[in-house]
Amino acid sequence: MKLSDSTVQVLKNFSGINQSLQFKEGNTLKTISPLKTIFVEATVGESFPKEFALYDLNKLLAKVSLYKDAELSFDDDKINISTDNKKKSDYIKYCSPKVIVTPPEKSITFGTPDCSFSLSQEDLDWMRKSAGISGSPNFVFESDGSVIHFIATDVKDDSADQSKIEIGTVSDGKKFRVVMKVENFKLLDGSYDVSIAKKGLAQFKHKNVPITYYIAIEAANSTFGEE
Repeated sequence: MKLSDSTVQVLKNFSGINQSLQFKEGNTLKTISPLKTIFVEATVGESFPKEFALYDLNKLLAKVSLYKDAELSFDDDKINISTDNKKKSDYIKYCSPKVIVTPPEKSITFGTPDCSFSLSQEDLDWMRKSAGISGSPNFVFESDGSVIHFIATDVKDDSADQSKIEIGTVSDGKKFRVVMKVENFKLLDGSYDVSIAKKGLAQFKHKNVPITYYIAIEAANSTFGEE
């Protein structure tokens, strides 16, 4: 098996959420952050032939990067990495799934959202940079009943910096203020369809890549209502 560039990018993204990963047989990859505030599910082009777990996903990615065209094969206890002519080779031992944080077997059932909107890559990139400059710990999605704003600030500090950008409009008059942690925005680059449920979860579905993120919202600081 050879890993496509798109799958490598997904695995790099996963490694920033959880350094360990349990691979399941097939072409679906899932991961969850150690604090269980981020859950991600992706479909990739390759089909993995068996279930196994790696303690350090970055080690696999680093090893694969040493090869111009790495070939992967899977034994009972290890993953083999080699060139087509077998002149170079590595192997990495599997770990027990019991020693890592693994996602639930079932996919998340999101249900009917309490609010939804689109988020462009341009707006997301701008806000990430602005939040980084100010050291803002919170992202806020806020609707006044007609316009939706994306905000970076510290909701617990009235004297904190604030960055704000208009990202859309609402037609149903719904008002909401959804607070999230910047540290949980470990999204693959791109534009997203966003749905939020007041029970405490936000869904970010990539518009071009088959990957979906479920991120916890700060429910105690978030409000939902309509006029």
